[in-house]
Amino acid sequence: MTTHPHDPAVVGSFAIQGRLGRGAMGAVYLARSPGGRLVAVKVVRDELAGDSGFRARFAREIDAARKVSGAFTAAVVDADPDADRPWLATEYLPGPTLQKAIETSGPLSPAGVQSLASGLAEALMAIHASGVVHRDLKPSNIVLTDNGPRVIDFGIARALEEASLTATGMVIGTPGYLSPEQITGTGIGSASDLFALGAVLVFAASGRGPFATGNPASMLHRIVNEHPQIPPLPGALHDVVRRCLARDPAQRPTPLEILQLLGQPVPTALLNPPTIVLPSATRVLPPTAGQDLPPVPTPLPAPPGAFAQAPTPSGPPAQGGVVGASFATSRVRAVVFAVVTTVLCLAFASRDPEMQVLHPIISTVLGLVSLTFLYFAIRHWILVLRPKVVLRLSPQGLTINRAYREATIPWYGVTRLHVGGDSKRPWLIAWLEPQYQNQLPVSHRRHHGGLRIYPIAHGATHGRRQTQVNELRAALNWYAGRIHDNSY
Repeated sequence: MTTHPHDPAVVGSFAIQGRLGRGAMGAVYLARSPGGRLVAVKVVRDELAGDSGFRARFAREIDAARKVSGAFTAAVVDADPDADRPWLATEYLPGPTLQKAIETSGPLSPAGVQSLASGLAEALMAIHASGVVHRDLKPSNIVLTDNGPRVIDFGIARALEEASLTATGMVIGTPGYLSPEQITGTGIGSASDLFALGAVLVFAASGRGPFATGNPASMLHRIVNEHPQIPPLPGALHDVVRRCLARDPAQRPTPLEILQLLGQPVPTALLNPPTIVLPSATRVLPPTAGQDLPPVPTPLPAPPGAFAQAPTPSGPPAQGGVVGASFATSRVRAVVFAVVTTVLCLAFASRDPEMQVLHPIISTVLGLVSLTFLYFAIRHWILVLRPKVVLRLSPQGLTINRAYREATIPWYGVTRLHVGGDSKRPWLIAWLEPQYQNQLPVSHRRHHGGLRIYPIAHGATHGRRQTQVNELRAALNWYAGRIHDNSY
């Protein structure tokens, strides 16, 4: 728990004790109510506070969240969507998130995963019965308490998503836990939370998500087009995870079906999870008379079978801090073909003068073959000599690096993006605001008023080219969905 110089002293009627963290909505603080109860207060960041549309959506989602039972979630204590910086106070849950628990103690045992699945299914039943879809269920939004898992940060996901779509075209959510319909923008509903539940259970059982890691574009492409990687799980639990991760929402089980399939969980499987010791705050407000900060808990060992250590999977961590998606042109294939065709051209060109006299037809044929290889050699050497182009997409905008020159165009400077050209030579084409027209270090080749800014896997195989086109489209949907023209 930390503090910052500009942290507020009081939010509403709650006295701030220190900062717990920061999320998509804004900062999260540990605070005390006038009666001394601990609460978590989320304060909206400035750019969202100035959006009147977000305030209205935020208020609607708070009303919906109040209807959800606090037995499975962090209950809403108070909120003010009309404040200078809107805020939401929820019950403070003194336990580690599933993300932190797995990072600290490793994957759960099968009994622990089953207990987690049952507890989350109960929570989703309560959330969905209140007419709320979470939209961002992930390990860091699940708190392990001594009375089972609790789901947090529901009720604001939709407001954040709509505000983000209006502002930048981005989508709120975590790539490894988004359902295919969230990625493609078709029919988001309660089944989307069940897909996320399946991904969460894979992470709990193995320490990594079902679609590996990488930049967001690659992960989104795998979710839509590839099968999930599910670790070995016993009986009904494996079937539940497999069905939750079905691409077709209609094939996913309901929370009630999950509870029926799994049966009664092991009572002690998730009780007393390992306690995460928080460091002392760097600055806290002086407590009022008779009011002290909560004592720092001491680590307690997990009960037998609760968090049994599973073998650590190979590969990078599931929650790598990858920011943005990067694409780059490659000259490896062009170099190989250029060298091979050059050698063959020279081999067929070096003919014996006597052969030209004695066998003129054979000599002519060899000369034509040599010219053919010369044509392909020149064509590939041109590709080799072209500067490497690196394209990066991030929440801030698009960046082009070419021939040691780099420029970034913010999203508000881009009016339209489109993947065009033919199947053998596709391009990313951008239409820019006038003041940004000449800032990118590209060849300034035009396409129906747009600028060709990135050659997509030119010179590569058809399969590699199609893969990069799909990954680029996914990244554009993720970072610039509002301005991405996805027509073919």
